[in-house]
Amino acid sequence: MVWSAKFIPSFAALALVSLANDAAAADELASSKRPRGTYVRMPPVLASETPTARQAGDRHILFLNRCTGGISIDAGWPDDNTVNRSGILGGTTQFPEYPYGDASWDQVVVEAKEIFSPFNVEVTDVDPSPTPHDEAIVCGSGDLAGFSGAGGVSPFTCDVIPAPITFTFPESLGDDPRTIAEVIAQEAAHAWGLEHEYKCEDPMSYLYGCGEKSFQDGDFECGEYSARACECGGATQNAYQYIIDLFGSAVPDTQSPTVSITSPADGDVFAVGDDFDIAVQVADDSGIASVELYLDGSLSSADMSDPYGPWPVIDAVAGSFEIYVLVTDLAGKESMSETVHFEVTEDGPGPDDSADDDGDGGDASDGGGGADDGDGGDDGGDDGEGGGGTDASALPPGFGLDAQAQGCGCTADPSPSFAGLGVLALFGIGARRRKTGRR
Repeated sequence: MVWSAKFIPSFAALALVSLANDAAAADELASSKRPRGTYVRMPPVLASETPTARQAGDRHILFLNRCTGGISIDAGWPDDNTVNRSGILGGTTQFPEYPYGDASWDQVVVEAKEIFSPFNVEVTDVDPSPTPHDEAIVCGSGDLAGFSGAGGVSPFTCDVIPAPITFTFPESLGDDPRTIAEVIAQEAAHAWGLEHEYKCEDPMSYLYGCGEKSFQDGDFECGEYSARACECGGATQNAYQYIIDLFGSAVPDTQSPTVSITSPADGDVFAVGDDFDIAVQVADDSGIASVELYLDGSLSSADMSDPYGPWPVIDAVAGSFEIYVLVTDLAGKESMSETVHFEVTEDGPGPDDSADDDGDGGDASDGGGGADDGDGGDDGGDDGEGGGGTDASALPPGFGLDAQAQGCGCTADPSPSFAGLGVLALFGIGARRRKTGRR
């Protein structure tokens, strides 16, 4: 059976193309001398045909094979680089070694490592067999492999192909290590299920004239010389996030986030009608995805952008409450804070729960007569502080301030109620989320 090839043989400077006229653009591009990569649509790989997979958490290995002394690749599907078998060749093909010498080759490796540096992908030119890996054959020409005019070619299934062999043709591309590395990147990503992108700066693009290419973190249309629908579904793809989702980031996240509730404190008592904040402190080595506040065991509110919280409580009503916070980092690791209990009563804090601003004045039981700085006394002190009261600095954070004054970025109901978690559920949920790989 012959499987269709998505193959456009050449590439042109973007500055020479009038994208308003697809026919004219195609003529200009066809005249270019810069061949680019392509892919061949293959049937799905059955589970029974899948070579042994690497262990979860291991680095994904991309082996750049310069074909030292020449290499023979047989035809057959599915691909299996452990036995030098490729499904996109028409028959056994003998490839010569990389033609431009050691210095050029070393630069190709450097450039390829730079392109894949954001990801948990190990680029090497040392054969890692028998460890599972992807293999990029970097030698020969498109004509030799049966793809005249192409700079590279890969099998493609809209999914990850186990043990694939991809091809990059230096004899077609010329002694240009960066361009060779960009084609290696495109062909490797085709074997992971990524299509061409209509985004010049990304190595998945056919477009040219925008400088060196690197994987772009954004949702871009699929296409070669004009935008088209993505073959694998959706209107756009994000190659950067797709690869992150497949293999992880360059530095795997092995640590869980930390989280604590900084206010209120466990055992705090507030008076009915008080305003106060529920404040948290969170940290993670790679980044926070979400911070969720639970009230009496139920999700009350969530924040998905920094700063996280605080959640203002306004005009609190009587009751006994418990809260905790669940934080999730970008790697999906979760941590939960200690549970904090507090009460809202008609009388508010008792004598043992109150404190002076400097600890010198008396409490409500003695009218402040024990003050040694002249602030206390029978008349409540000469600076306006009642002998049995507290100043604003000793009150819960946010007391007397609305959400806008604190700059929390939340939106509070003008007359919220704390009963049954109602007040907290009214605050806005942040909109920042991780971008998915394909949409």
